[in-house]
Amino acid sequence: MAAPLLRLAARSVGKNWRHSVGSILAIATGFVAIGLFDGYLLHFERQLVELMERRFMMGHVIVDAAGASDKLASAPADLPQLGKPEQAFVDEYLAARGAEVEARVRFLFVWGHASTGQASSLFTGWGYDPDEGAALRGPFGWDALAGKPLHLAGPASAQLGKGLGALLDCLPDSDLPAAGADGRPIPVERPFTCRRPRVQLMGSTVSGQVNAVEPEVVGLVDGGRREMDLRHVAMPLALAQRLRNTSELSYYSVRLRDPARAAAFSRELASAARARGLAVEARPMQEHGMGAPLAQGLLLLGSFRSLMAMVVVAIAGMAIFTTMVKSVSERTREVGTLRSIGFLTRHIVGLFGIEAVLLSGLASGLGLAATLAVTAAVNGAGVTYNAGLLAEPMPLGIAIDPSSLARTALLLGGVALAAALLPARRASRLRIQDALGHA
Repeated sequence: MAAPLLRLAARSVGKNWRHSVGSILAIATGFVAIGLFDGYLLHFERQLVELMERRFMMGHVIVDAAGASDKLASAPADLPQLGKPEQAFVDEYLAARGAEVEARVRFLFVWGHASTGQASSLFTGWGYDPDEGAALRGPFGWDALAGKPLHLAGPASAQLGKGLGALLDCLPDSDLPAAGADGRPIPVERPFTCRRPRVQLMGSTVSGQVNAVEPEVVGLVDGGRREMDLRHVAMPLALAQRLRNTSELSYYSVRLRDPARAAAFSRELASAARARGLAVEARPMQEHGMGAPLAQGLLLLGSFRSLMAMVVVAIAGMAIFTTMVKSVSERTREVGTLRSIGFLTRHIVGLFGIEAVLLSGLASGLGLAATLAVTAAVNGAGVTYNAGLLAEPMPLGIAIDPSSLARTALLLGGVALAAALLPARRASRLRIQDALGHA
């Protein structure tokens, strides 16, 4: 009986084309609304993760001295550091795991007072390995909004956050875009001018003495959040160690070839360090103090995404349900006719169920095509927007998640099926004469 019902359902879809068009449009509109909204939030979430992992070189695993992560918020100026024995162990361990490690970067925190003689400001930042940093950044290796990145500059060079640069009279001379439509940097040296090309950075050494270095300002960069951008300085690791008069490091950032291995890799490294009697810790980036803002932001974003998805699904579901119920209810006379020629209740319910499946399949295909078209248009438009506390605008984009789109199609198909079966069952249980006389 399934094949005859399928043929009859297909004919009914064409015969009742007005009802079919209304149902298809309701389901397709719901599909597009859910797909675009979920895709936008997913794209934003991926951008945040990529921002931290790549642009700010935090990788997947952070290795530092025991207790450093817990002191980061309360006593950032008194963090335990990695000495030569700890560094030798970490370097040896990462080299032995070369098949798992894509890149690693060493960092040393610096802070103090920046001055050009005519303008001054407090600064915070880090020294790092420029070449390794570019390797970890990958497609974000050219990090300079103006000027050039550190790995293309000399050993006595520094980059300033765009906000700090403005305070120290270093301003870009070009309006050329720093990033393309996909948010990736454009590797072109854009000109900038500093009233004084060198900046004096004064800070305290690990022994508490005052020290200073005077690097050349080679570029302006995005320092992250706006308050950080107003103080951010980046320099080669060797220069930072000279400023602080130390050979110590603050932490290692490790990018793995398989991000899913971050937790296991961290446990294994920390266990190996304990076996050597070394005070070394390793944590997945989002579980470290420096990654905590990202983890909290993703948690909040996930809650918002779930809540808004429920609202959009509820609105779309009600529209689909109302349209389908009205469509089936208006065909009560047709149900009476089918009953009069011998169709049983299960046949009628099955017929309308098959129609709902056919309509939802056509609607999902139409909705998918519309979603892909809008996504391509938005992603190719190069639109940017200011995303809260970030110093630089982010590109507006929509991500395509096949599993999410499949779940949307199944969900809306289920709503359409329920909306068809309920009135069909009710109509099939009417007396034949009542169904035929239904107005």
